[in-house]
Amino acid sequence: MNLDCGTSTSLIIESAARGTKAVGCRRPSYLRRRSRKSGISCRATLTSVSRSQKSIQNWADQQEKQLQNCRLDSSKDTPGLLTATSAQPGQCLLNVPDSSWISLKVVANSPIGNSVASLEPWLQLALFILYGLSHRDSDWSQYILSLPTSLNVPLLWNEDELELLEGTQLLSTVQGYRDFFDDRWLDLKEQVFSSAPDLFPSDHFSYESFLWAVATLRAHVHPPLQGSQVALIPLADLVQHARDGNSQWKLQQAGFGQKRQSLLVESKIELAAGVPLTMDFGPDKTDAQLLLDYGVLDNDNPKAGYLLTLAIPDGDACYDDKADIVELNGLQESTEFLLHPDRPPSSDLTSYLRLTNISGQDAFLMEALFRNEVWGHMQVPVSRVNEEAVCQSMISGCREALKGYPTSINEDLSLLRNVQPGTRQNMAIRARLGEKETLDVTLRYFEDRKSKLDQLEYYQERRLKGLGLLDDDGNNTWDDFFKDSIA
Repeated sequence: MNLDCGTSTSLIIESAARGTKAVGCRRPSYLRRRSRKSGISCRATLTSVSRSQKSIQNWADQQEKQLQNCRLDSSKDTPGLLTATSAQPGQCLLNVPDSSWISLKVVANSPIGNSVASLEPWLQLALFILYGLSHRDSDWSQYILSLPTSLNVPLLWNEDELELLEGTQLLSTVQGYRDFFDDRWLDLKEQVFSSAPDLFPSDHFSYESFLWAVATLRAHVHPPLQGSQVALIPLADLVQHARDGNSQWKLQQAGFGQKRQSLLVESKIELAAGVPLTMDFGPDKTDAQLLLDYGVLDNDNPKAGYLLTLAIPDGDACYDDKADIVELNGLQESTEFLLHPDRPPSSDLTSYLRLTNISGQDAFLMEALFRNEVWGHMQVPVSRVNEEAVCQSMISGCREALKGYPTSINEDLSLLRNVQPGTRQNMAIRARLGEKETLDVTLRYFEDRKSKLDQLEYYQERRLKGLGLLDDDGNNTWDDFFKDSIA
């Protein structure tokens, strides 16, 4: 069994995410096509890497009433927000009404509105960012100028930096994204830019700037304002990432008839004055997924994982029956499962593995008679042969996946001690280390389980016990029956 490369599952660019599922872990095609020694940044506009302190301050001054119980922190390279006073759990620290959002409505009312109206929501906003940079008399210019000109998302890494991700699922997903954006860029040039060159000047609407704008948009949006509701929320997007975040975004209906909305930043715990505001950018995301989407990691609270894609083999004699069973139980013929290094595989994963490995004498469970109860049987071991096949498939898959990394776990641990935290090299090492540690833990889990197969109870034993033909120790009760009857 192959452990297929997975994708991030909650990206605003849904078409790109769907396009990566069948991508193998090979060297990205865009690296073969382009020789890019430097990372991508919006060089046509600004030269500093961090967000423009002056532009942020100007924007904050314009929106003074919204800041309420927080203030701008410009003391670090990455500006953020601090509590202005002490705060209680659930207290509003920042209120940004929808009139201060960069939303689809704002794009529609802009000079480029008609030109981009048929595009996906995320693409409309990305192009509006570039329009704001090329037309600095825009009402939104101060905010757009404050956006960082360089991000740590792997989509923008140079060739040497991406090679640090060799063998990882993350690299495969980046490849899928870049291939997708290559195609979208060509479509935009032919269908949008060429018809309105004054609105989309080539010196600002370059391929590199386009990738930067897409990555910038993704790195600054959070639930619930994603997908068709995607919007940029100035000031609120200054809240920094931390797994143990002390605040959260919350959408609130407002105005007459609840027709208006506000984005609130609320405290989750009691906070003293002067505390940096943080939130978890993806409670359900692994470190690699957060790095892909936001270009951030929390070194103090790592969350490794490996996205495993399982599918019913096309040539399976019971394919239709198995496909029907997984669909009845809320899964798909090809399903993704997230492996974690700090917990055993989920019951759905082991059940799916047992089902896909059903064959031979166990195939009677695929009969229509068992259709409504077969998934329950998959929750526990079916037979020794089946359970051994489950273990061996995972053992082989994990070993094969681990061979794809150029470095070992111990080598990565050693490298981390000599690499400065927060650098792209550090992030790359942590991302691949997280994948490998997850695979290693999963490998050892199934190796241990395989060594204990004789200690497990299987379907036939449970069935006989249910009929009273085996006692709790696994001994048959027939001898006592005939002995008592003869006596």
